[in-house]
Amino acid sequence: MSDSGRRLHPVRLALLIGLIALWSLSILARLVQLQIARHEEFINLALQQQQLTRSILAPRGVIYDSNMDELATSIAASTVVAEPRRIANKPASAKTVASILGLDYRGLLAKMTDPARQSFMIVQRRISPKAEEQVAALKMDGLYLVEESMRVYPNRELACHALGFVNMNGDGGAGIELEYDTELKGTQGQISFDVDARRRSFRGHVEKPPIQGHSLVLSINRSIQYIVERELKAGVENSRANAGVAIVMESDTGRILAMAGYPNFNTNAYNKYEASLWRNRSVSDVFEPGSTFKVVVAATALEAGLTRPDELIDCQMGSIVIGKHLFHDHKPYGLLTFSQVLENSSNVGAVKLGLRLGEKRLYEGLRRFGFGAKSGIDLPGEIDGLVRDWHQWSGLSIGAISFGQEVGVTSIQILNAVNAIANGGYLARPSIVDRVIDANGDLIRENNPERTKILSPSTAAEIRDAFEGVVLRGTGKKAALEGYRVAGKTGTAQKIIDGRYSKDKFVASFIGFAPLPQPRVTVLVQLDEPKGAIYGGDVSAPIFQKIAQESLLQLHVPPDTTGPAPALNLAKTSAGSEDYLPDATPVLPLAGLEDSQFAAGDPEEIAVQVSDEMAFLPDFQGMAKRSVLESCMALGIRLQANGSGLAISQIPPAGTPIPAGAVCTVTFAKIGLKGMQQLVTQEDSGEQKAAALFRAAGSRP
Repeated sequence: MSDSGRRLHPVRLALLIGLIALWSLSILARLVQLQIARHEEFINLALQQQQLTRSILAPRGVIYDSNMDELATSIAASTVVAEPRRIANKPASAKTVASILGLDYRGLLAKMTDPARQSFMIVQRRISPKAEEQVAALKMDGLYLVEESMRVYPNRELACHALGFVNMNGDGGAGIELEYDTELKGTQGQISFDVDARRRSFRGHVEKPPIQGHSLVLSINRSIQYIVERELKAGVENSRANAGVAIVMESDTGRILAMAGYPNFNTNAYNKYEASLWRNRSVSDVFEPGSTFKVVVAATALEAGLTRPDELIDCQMGSIVIGKHLFHDHKPYGLLTFSQVLENSSNVGAVKLGLRLGEKRLYEGLRRFGFGAKSGIDLPGEIDGLVRDWHQWSGLSIGAISFGQEVGVTSIQILNAVNAIANGGYLARPSIVDRVIDANGDLIRENNPERTKILSPSTAAEIRDAFEGVVLRGTGKKAALEGYRVAGKTGTAQKIIDGRYSKDKFVASFIGFAPLPQPRVTVLVQLDEPKGAIYGGDVSAPIFQKIAQESLLQLHVPPDTTGPAPALNLAKTSAGSEDYLPDATPVLPLAGLEDSQFAAGDPEEIAVQVSDEMAFLPDFQGMAKRSVLESCMALGIRLQANGSGLAISQIPPAGTPIPAGAVCTVTFAKIGLKGMQQLVTQEDSGEQKAAALFRAAGSRP
């Protein structure tokens, strides 16, 4: 063979080199794809085979009271987990573990043999330290202890409804724990475990450490909270009531110093109680307030200039007819001053003030005091309450609403309304969290008090004086404190059962504030269905007395040494404490009202034709009712007549410009000849004339 035959042809050589180069390039491209382009993907696949990743729950922030005492904290606890496919003898292992943890053996074995649970299962969460030692001593392949964060409430039931609880998944389930869940729970961490081919772990790595949640500092004072819960429990049990609510509010700011409900529950074992016991009645339960609601009518009428603290109101011996229906009192009262109407809790007197206001102004007063809207407290589950628009009222509504029927309120709403009287006329936004801090104690956010002025200071002061009379002389005598002046209002309201007012089920309440003249605390006590004594002045006022007395001592408020303290009156039920008479009204509950059922109209108010002209009100004192009526008709205004005989006082006063269609309220009384002579010759003011007429008639204003 020639040399040329033995040599590789250049074309074939080039082709071979090209094929080798192409093969090398394809391998290189594949390596680039695997090592560079899909590097992360294969790393993750390898990690999935070589590592197990688990989340680490972050410790929740601590909840402190106002003195930085812990109300809720977190501790480390062990959870038992298993990888059943690595457990050799499942029946024997299940029996041993079940006996240590107190579990059902058959149930545990069924889980261990479940094909869907072979890679991971939770055996029991948050075991006791003793059980933790026993499980660790087993050194069982496929059984592990995992550390978790566990929520603990050192004071058990204390403030349970306000605090709420944390469920087994680490989420807030109620109360503050739910409302501030995002801030409290922090950021989860992550831990990974290296495993061999048999999925046995041999090394752990903390990929991302957990970050503790923010902590909360509450306005709640633990000592006052304890006092409130102790006295509320005793009061509920002594009165054989179904339940009770008590709240202590700082008068100036609206900060909640204590909030309690009874029955209560142990927050460390919340799931052992019925879910109905978790409910915070203070914000989520609506009820008709009864006589405590008279504060709204009285304050609104006084602010509008439609009455005076010393005005005499004819309570018509305890009855008044509206729309052909009779409303009546628990006693046949005659002439009472404005203050005495509140002291004696006269329904008729409150109704007359409501009639002076009229539907629109009364409705506006209700809304101004915060009824029909959430108070804004930083707790979950708050409801608006029930206040219908005044256009939807029936002919009887203005009377019923004036003493607390046909409206639905929450405990926090009625407390906040009375608190506006205590603090000089400001409606505060109730709050329970003062500030949010981080794990180092540095301030994150502070909740500043919010207040809205709804009354003049003079009106608030005059209502405070009247409320002090409720305790000194009226239905709230059992609320008197030792060493402190106190004011408040009793209330007893029928409950609604099956759409009708019950004849034997009541809500008894007392709301008061102390010490006067500058209150520090406003306190509500409310009992649901007390047995035996049912009046707020009898069953709720004594609880208020004990709570307020000790709360002022806890706040280091010095007693009043300028004058004698009122004597305590804790005697048994007396007629003076009766602030409600069952079946005092024919009104149906709010839920069952139909406007067509009632006839509108007020027999005491006389309507006339109106014009657009303004007139100056004459002086009616000494005139007979017929003459006053004729004058009012001539001026185109309406007459609201109280009593009979000769006119002794009027609102608005003489000389006031009054538009056509407005209402003038005139009080009449029977006087003798001597009184007539004094009236003719007296040159003093209208108030002095009224006093002279009463002296002549042998009556006392």
